[in-house]
Amino acid sequence: MEITLIGTGSPIPIPERGGTSLVVDIADDTVLVDCGPRAVYGLMDSEIDMGEIETVFFTHHHMDHNASFFHFAFTSWTEAGRESLTVYGPDGTDRLVEALYDIYAEDIEYRKDVYPTDGISGIETKRVTDGFSRQMDGWEITALPVDHSIETYAYRFEEDETGESFVFSGDTQKIQSLADFAADADILVQDSNTAPVDEDQVPSDTQFVWPQYAAGDEGLDESTLTANHCDATDAGEIAQDAGVQTLVLTHLMPYRDLDAMQRDAESVFDGDVIVAEDGLRLTP
Repeated sequence: MEITLIGTGSPIPIPERGGTSLVVDIADDTVLVDCGPRAVYGLMDSEIDMGEIETVFFTHHHMDHNASFFHFAFTSWTEAGRESLTVYGPDGTDRLVEALYDIYAEDIEYRKDVYPTDGISGIETKRVTDGFSRQMDGWEITALPVDHSIETYAYRFEEDETGESFVFSGDTQKIQSLADFAADADILVQDSNTAPVDEDQVPSDTQFVWPQYAAGDEGLDESTLTANHCDATDAGEIAQDAGVQTLVLTHLMPYRDLDAMQRDAESVFDGDVIVAEDGLRLTP
C-alpha cells in the first residue's frame, strides 16, 4: 500500500498547497479520495497515471474537496485513456455527476468524435451511508460518519494480502468514534485545520496575503472552524487513543506554525508525527 497526498490545504488558496485530495495504491488498484482544487496538476506532479484511476471516494461535498472533479473526469478520459469510473460518496454525489453531463453536454459530444466514449458516458455513482463497507479486489473499505458541517465520512482502507491499513478522517471535530474506527491503523491522515499563525510565514510581497488568515485570533473569528475541525492536539489524542503508528496532520490553513502543530501533536501522541505537504508519499 502507498498513499500519496495530492492536496493538503484548505479552501483558502495558497501556492504551495492544493485542496484536499489523496491517492491510495492498494492491491492492484489506484483510488482517488476527494478531488479538491489543483488536483489534476498535483496528480501530474506526482506522476500518477490518471488513466488507472477508476474509483473515486468523496468524504463530503465542500468546494475544497470536489472542485476539480470535472477537470479530472475529462483529463483522465481524454488524455489518460481511462475507460470506466465509479464515484462513491454521500448525498450529492449523483448530482455532481449529473451536473457534469448537464453543463458539459456539448463538450462531451464534441470530444466523443475524437475519443472512445466508454470513459465518460457510463460514470456510475454509489451512495455512501452509515455502515457502508465494500470488499474490493484484494482490499476492503469501510466508512464512518464524522462530525462536520455537512454529511461527511472518514474512510478506512485495508489490504488483504499485507494486512496494512490506512484511515483518512475527512473533515471533523474530535469524536471518540473516529479513534475507535482508526484502531491499530498503520497510518492516520487527520484533519488538523485550526492552528496558530506563524508571522514569519506571511508573505509581504504579494497582494494575495489573505490578511484575515494572517492575523490570528485578531483577524478571524474561528468559532465555525473549531466547531467543525480538529487542531493538532485533537489529532494527537485521536491517534493515541486509536493506537496508530503514524499520524499525518493535513487540511492546513495558510501561514500556520507547522512546528508548533507538530509539537502539540507529539505532546499527546507516542507515535510518529508528520506535517503534510503536497506530493508526500507514505508507506506503512
